[in-house]
Amino acid sequence: MNQDIRPTKGPKESQKKSEEKIPWWVDLQVKDLVRPITVKRMQLLSAGALVLALAVVGYYAWENFLREPTGAEFVDEIVDAAGGLDTWNDIDQGQFTRTHNLYDETGELLKSTEETFYFKRTVEGLKLQVKSVGDDHSEVVVGKDDYGFWATKDNQTVDPMIAAKEEGMMCDSKFCDPQCASSMAFFRFSMPFKLKDRGVNASLASTGFNIAELNLLGGSGKEPTLLDISYDPEVGKDSWRFYVDPQDKLIHKIEYYNKSDKGETRPEEIYWTDHKTVDGITFSHRWTRYWPNGKVMDEYVYSDVNLDRELPDGFFNRRDGSELVGR
Repeated sequence: MNQDIRPTKGPKESQKKSEEKIPWWVDLQVKDLVRPITVKRMQLLSAGALVLALAVVGYYAWENFLREPTGAEFVDEIVDAAGGLDTWNDIDQGQFTRTHNLYDETGELLKSTEETFYFKRTVEGLKLQVKSVGDDHSEVVVGKDDYGFWATKDNQTVDPMIAAKEEGMMCDSKFCDPQCASSMAFFRFSMPFKLKDRGVNASLASTGFNIAELNLLGGSGKEPTLLDISYDPEVGKDSWRFYVDPQDKLIHKIEYYNKSDKGETRPEEIYWTDHKTVDGITFSHRWTRYWPNGKVMDEYVYSDVNLDRELPDGFFNRRDGSELVGR
């Protein structure tokens, strides 16, 4: 029975074992024996503040560097790159010339027309007048005043509907008017600032590109960001796709999907190149469409842009031949 009784450890052995269980660095910790609970709360508060700071830094990095922008945010970026909405809104009148060259499938020039747009933005809306000079050097002017549309050809009064149709200023819609194509041309010239209008819905899209497509787009050569645009039903039924360079945030191609009166969708594909800055606004000075064989179908070349010109009073009123002088 005495064999089952283990000898009691001596005081030195017990003291040695107790000392081994206590880490050496315990005595280096700051202790407050009077307010131990307060110290513990301070430690928890410090840990919480650190976690909060890390969360704030992470959110900032995500929002500003990692997260892909929304469609509306990307619209703001391309508007700023084009000069800013304030700069555009400060432009209330001016003029620009647009030369339209039309080619056949072999690349031969068929027709060249030079159109000069005069515009003025008022509280009542856009006032627009277009002077068109074709290959035969005849001059056709189409305008609108308080009494309706008017037109002249070589300083002689003519029917505005007939004159506009002959100059290719009208579409086949039953709602078309003599300034239909001209108004659309100015609308496109106003891009991307028109994307800030009411009822515009913007979203980002993605697709793959080949080398040939990237070469046509120009720009930095990097894969573009695609911006899809639609409208609220009460605003419009058309849709757009914009190809935007991710570096300069400028539009280098548009796809326009127009629904006709018959419900047909008519796509249009236009490449925008030769971007220049005029009066604080940066925009493409050459718009090009291609035949399926890669030849240029037609192109619009912008020149003589003056977004700071003041047009005289009564400029948009109908007039006889003598009053057309001095434009």
